[in-house]
Amino acid sequence: MTKRIVIAGLVTAMAVGAVHTVPREANASPAPGASDAPVESAAQVDVPVPDVTWESCEDGLRCANVRVPLDYDDPSGTTTELALAKRPASTPEARVGTLFVNPGGPGGSAVDAVPWYEENLPPDVLERFDVVGIDPRGVGGSSPLRCRGRSGGRATEAPPWAFPLTRPQEEKWLRYDRHVRRSCATDADPIIDHMTTADTARDMDLIRQAVGEEQLTYYGISYGSYLGATYAAMFPNRISAMVVDGVIDPVGYATGHDEGDPREPVTARWGSARGAWQTLTSAFAECDRVGEQRCPIAGEAEAKWQRIMNRLERGPVDVDGTMLRYQDVVTTADGALRSVGSYLPLMRFIGAAYDDMFGDTQRQSSAGAALARLQRQLDSGPATRVGGERLELAPVTQGIICADSANPAHPRAWHAAADRADREAPGFGRMWSWRSSVCAQWPGSSDDAYRGPFATDTSAPVLLVAHRHDPATPISGARMLNTLREGSRMLTLDGWGHGALGESACVAARVEDYLVSGTLPPAGTTCSQDEAPFPPS
Repeated sequence: MTKRIVIAGLVTAMAVGAVHTVPREANASPAPGASDAPVESAAQVDVPVPDVTWESCEDGLRCANVRVPLDYDDPSGTTTELALAKRPASTPEARVGTLFVNPGGPGGSAVDAVPWYEENLPPDVLERFDVVGIDPRGVGGSSPLRCRGRSGGRATEAPPWAFPLTRPQEEKWLRYDRHVRRSCATDADPIIDHMTTADTARDMDLIRQAVGEEQLTYYGISYGSYLGATYAAMFPNRISAMVVDGVIDPVGYATGHDEGDPREPVTARWGSARGAWQTLTSAFAECDRVGEQRCPIAGEAEAKWQRIMNRLERGPVDVDGTMLRYQDVVTTADGALRSVGSYLPLMRFIGAAYDDMFGDTQRQSSAGAALARLQRQLDSGPATRVGGERLELAPVTQGIICADSANPAHPRAWHAAADRADREAPGFGRMWSWRSSVCAQWPGSSDDAYRGPFATDTSAPVLLVAHRHDPATPISGARMLNTLREGSRMLTLDGWGHGALGESACVAARVEDYLVSGTLPPAGTTCSQDEAPFPPS
């Protein structure tokens, strides 16, 4: 579980000392996967490396605030602040460097995630590396984006559900999108024009130099894999070791694989809807396989889910004093599928909801109580350990996604995209598609964005880690990046969930070998998961 870190009273001055070079021309959009001249040969700018003054903060960590250029095209102009946290190497005399980490999002705090990495990284890694998290610009303690514009009337009222299901709900959703865009266009912090993943990669490279590292060592999860892929494409010769876990298809995220204007919104291209549906149906199949003693809805697990959802599509249902809505059940299931420890509570909730809705009183079920227990676990347990995965209407998250990615120009494109996605992945298709709808005509600039190529040779091989059943970043993303990154190696976890670190002693051992000694696992290595989704009682 990620613990909260409070950073206060830290002052860091930017010193003109060492000089750092970063590419200026990062917004090229070649054919997907194309590999031209190395990006590092693009036009360069000189950037002063800041001093970092570490001070004690919570959980025995060291924290700092650092100022970096707001706009790398104007390195001597306005600056923006980054928040940093460091867990020093536990055996200083054995220390070999710094491991930079990012837990996902977009919009997740890397500072807040450092204690979770401390709990889950292998012991030899913690002995030898300082673990450093940098809140991405616009996020958390790093000058977060705020939009202060105001407009009156009902259009400013946020929809009460996680995604629209009917056409009237879609119209309300799009009205609120317009309000968010007006607010951000009218009065937003300057960071709105400079919060792409490419900007964050430049920041990480600058901090790498500030802490005295010649090359980058990195572990990124989920969206953190996209940050890693972007850094590797922009700075291919500056990598000592890189692990990306729960891998996003970078081409799908940035532009899509079709040439020309994108037909699909970015969150419809990720494959997350398909990943969630495949993971859920595979969990139902596993439930049926292990039987009712280990999984309460075994025998007809998927059929029960489908009957519940068919009923909820017609409107909310009061079960045991709890009002169940279609959208709430989909988003709760999506959250539960991210951690294997939540699979059994999810099935218990489905069974209780089925009994309450369709009159099987023999089980003495309580869907409301089962839902409350499941939600408490999702709020406090490992399913939220890589925070920021639930993409809400917060402009911080959308400010990154919308600037990073190519999207349809007209808001109405999300209607058709959601319909198409939902035919392939019922419920999850709508949920994921609508998460980026505010990106149509987003007022922030995307001039700094890096959108390819992602195919390049790197100074060290990249280790890609992927669950076989991942609801948020299906294994297809790792397979795609593996084809684009020369010399990379893919490690598969035969299990369920999102993010493999902390889920498998086998994965931990391979990650330790790679980070400490540079040894990649043999090609085709598959690890087992320590915990089963439906363990024997």
